[in-house]
Amino acid sequence: MRRVWFIGLLALTAAPLHAQVDIEHRRTLTLQSAFPVGEGEEQLGGFGYFWFNENHYPWDHTALRALFAGVYGDVELSYFLPAQPQTAIGLGGGGGFFIDSITPYRAGERLSGQQFYGDNVNARVFINHELAQIPFGDLGRLPVNIRGTYLVSGSFYRDASSTSSFTVPDDFLTQTLLAELRFGGIEPGLTAKRGAELYLAAEANYRSGFEAFGPDGALFPVHRDYRRLFGSLGGKIPIKKTVLVLRVGGGLGEELDELSAYKLGGHLLGADAYSYPLHGYYTREFFADDFGLANAEFLFPIRESCELAGHLYGDYAIARTFDVATGVANEWHSFVGVGAGVSFRAVWDIHALITYGYGVNAVRNGDHGGHEVGLALEKNF
Repeated sequence: MRRVWFIGLLALTAAPLHAQVDIEHRRTLTLQSAFPVGEGEEQLGGFGYFWFNENHYPWDHTALRALFAGVYGDVELSYFLPAQPQTAIGLGGGGGFFIDSITPYRAGERLSGQQFYGDNVNARVFINHELAQIPFGDLGRLPVNIRGTYLVSGSFYRDASSTSSFTVPDDFLTQTLLAELRFGGIEPGLTAKRGAELYLAAEANYRSGFEAFGPDGALFPVHRDYRRLFGSLGGKIPIKKTVLVLRVGGGLGEELDELSAYKLGGHLLGADAYSYPLHGYYTREFFADDFGLANAEFLFPIRESCELAGHLYGDYAIARTFDVATGVANEWHSFVGVGAGVSFRAVWDIHALITYGYGVNAVRNGDHGGHEVGLALEKNF
């Protein structure tokens, strides 16, 4: 239960790493969580954070992004060159507890003896350049940004209360070179209804002091040098009073392991930098070194006075999963998820989203079919 609000903070704090320098004014408080329906082995997970974002702050030609999430904090400062305002250089850093924690599953059962906690601290420098502004129909002119980042992070691990006969990873440092390209952008938040984006990222990572870990410290491979390549194309498309949300994407990895693998499953949006939603499955249920994913959502209004709206979801993924019990990649598997939800404006202009998901291929107690509900709250100031 100590991890209930902490499992997903990494992507939110890592959000400044992703290409385009965000200079929009933001004061946003967000809470998300997910729960299994009925008997389930899912480790309860969720996150909460307050996001501060301001252009020309604290000085002219700068932009400040700060995020506070209780046990984790992150700050990034960008400086726009006066003679070349399309170019920004910057630095950032953050740290906190539970960020690299791992809860593995096999056939829908939580491997509690192989669960462990991980803490993280990082520092980074970057350069971001806007190449062009391209006309894109009703969406106006969409920017094309490239970004290069050098990041150093420290990872520190410890047993969970249930960990048994399992050697947790040694503490180690990771150096990361990240190159990103982004065309357009999708406004974050539960109430956003417009945007289009093409995103590509390639990264190379090197670990110092990384050793084998796992049951008796022998089963998981030692990959000090690993690489990831990711791409996605998505958009929020208004159709009269309705909104169609589509995203297709996928990732390739070389020399990945349990810590560096892509994670699939769950309702949480932005659960961490390498987790992706599949309605009806446990959050981060599947670890994969290669995967493809398609997400679709149809949003339709029900009552305008309280912004009551319905949501329908459909997900499909194909992934080469990583077996946490043996430390090797398996054959390709496909996963199908569907869901429904309702969103509305509650008291104090808090927006709420309640969702239900059914995992068609989820294995639960020897049968197929899994159920999960999600809850998200958001307040903009």
